Amino acid sequence: MPSRLDVEVNGFNGGVLNGVPSAYHWYTEQYGVKWPVGYEVNISSQRDNFIQVDFDTPWCQPESDVIAELSRRFSCTLEHWYAEQGCDFCGWQLYERGELVDVLWGGT
Repeated sequence: MPSRLDVEVNGFNGGVLNGVPSAYHWYTEQYGVKWPVGYEVNISSQRDNFIQVDFDTPWCQPESDVIAELSRRFSCTLEHWYAEQGCDFCGWQLYERGELVDVLWGGT
């Protein structure tokens, strides 16, 4: 994922360069997650009209806008499952062509 050199130099917490956002703020604004990296991306199941992709992100799921845009861009139904055991939350979201149509969430 593209970044900005000034943001990287300013650091995750910021404060090094005046007028430049911290990497934390820039990444959450741009990508909806603290770090724009998916770990161990794995296509775990695939058929003609179905694909299941598993990946880890640090401490939180991608923002709903990111998932909605994937559903909209590919004009598809998208189920988003997530769990964060350390902070005791999990959930499920269903998107139809970019629109959030159903949600479940709770503790792990």
